[in-house]
Amino acid sequence: MSQEKDHMDYAQDLDIAARPDLTISVLGTDVGSLLGHGIPLFTIGGGYLRSALSQILVNFHARRGYYIAETPIVSSGALFELSGHMGYYKQNMFVFQVEGKEYAVKPMNCPFHILIFLSEVTRHRNKVSLPFKVFEVGRVHRLEPSGSVYGLLRSRSFTQDDAHIITLGKDAVNVITSVFDEMITIYSKLFNVEMNPSTVTLRLSLSDKSKIGTDFMGTKDEWEKAEDFLRGALEAIASKYGLRYTAAEGEAAFYGPKIDVLVKLGSGQEGKEWQLGTIQFDFNLPRRFKIFDAAKELYGSEDVYIIHRALIGSIERFLGAYLDNYKGRLPFVLAPLQFAVLAIKAGDEFDKRVEDFALSLHRALVAKGFRSGYGETTRTSLSGDVRLLESGPKPAAIVYVGRREIEKGSVTVSIYEGGSRRQTSVNASDPLGAADAIESLASRLEEPVKEIAGMVPRIPGDLSYQL
Repeated sequence: MSQEKDHMDYAQDLDIAARPDLTISVLGTDVGSLLGHGIPLFTIGGGYLRSALSQILVNFHARRGYYIAETPIVSSGALFELSGHMGYYKQNMFVFQVEGKEYAVKPMNCPFHILIFLSEVTRHRNKVSLPFKVFEVGRVHRLEPSGSVYGLLRSRSFTQDDAHIITLGKDAVNVITSVFDEMITIYSKLFNVEMNPSTVTLRLSLSDKSKIGTDFMGTKDEWEKAEDFLRGALEAIASKYGLRYTAAEGEAAFYGPKIDVLVKLGSGQEGKEWQLGTIQFDFNLPRRFKIFDAAKELYGSEDVYIIHRALIGSIERFLGAYLDNYKGRLPFVLAPLQFAVLAIKAGDEFDKRVEDFALSLHRALVAKGFRSGYGETTRTSLSGDVRLLESGPKPAAIVYVGRREIEKGSVTVSIYEGGSRRQTSVNASDPLGAADAIESLASRLEEPVKEIAGMVPRIPGDLSYQL
């Protein structure tokens, strides 16, 4: 019996990421040895997927009042001294010396986002309104233990859909519940993941009171106040959506308690629960960065907090979990290969017309912004070739073009949707007309993303070499 595939097998099948043990024969070594432990290499399909996802996330957040940021990968250690990371998180950071000064590869985006806020209020004073929301698709690096690193699920280099919201205390509960609403929207509309009491559990991650001052920054009174506040926000969310929640001592971030969102991916007994999104309540960094002082001067109140939140969390981890639980199937908008156009040849003089039609159709789909591949098969080998496609690159849609289709003036399109393939025919008197009809089918699949992001990223690519 063949071994069941895991997420890295699917990632390689879909050309999303290279397996670390993939040997590059001309170099005489494997990918992982050259990259280093825990550093994933996204390949061509992964580049398309990540670019499309980033565009969706940026537009989604911008339409909801978030400002968009892009921050450095490396900075002086002084920034992380100020934030407290050097004191509480240094063992998980990549730190090095340059010209006698300490620098660090960023493990988190929060110090940079806070610095952006302080820069804006320094220049524009109280014209900058609260809540102040800043979002970034941000790459971070953390020195995870070697034994825990695996594939995309636990890596040392990963990307977060990361945002920080600086808010007055009176608005904090509304901010937190709004963030959870955003989380539900992204999971249901973009990833087709049901968010209901049977698939979602909330976890209140608390400090270990015996380790406050060593592992957790601040005082016991501050932590108890923050945890009581976040518990109230959690209960409001749980009540609104009818969700279960638990508490976990010692699982908080070093700067504040958090709500972790556990989501079941997949269906039936094969489904598995994953800790994905997070909402963190921070009372420490406002003090360390003197936001209390700025807020009192500009807004008349020093009761100010920072909400750290990621809807997906680590994009790498989420993709790994999604590939595992959905057997490599991705939503149409994110699928590296959206269309496979198959020319079905019969070994006769009509083959040239079939080839020309199918190739022109494929090129027209690419011109419309889709990622498509062109391949050739025969009636006798068709089922086997389709099985290879389904076990390999898994195109979101397969378009069949043969003599029968051309003579009938319609082509068959097989679309993967809702856990299975469904077939439909579209009128196709010519390749351009067929492309228009197929685009209409695709637009229906794109509609949920357009609804939440106001656009659909079409990043064209000719991926015929993958077929």
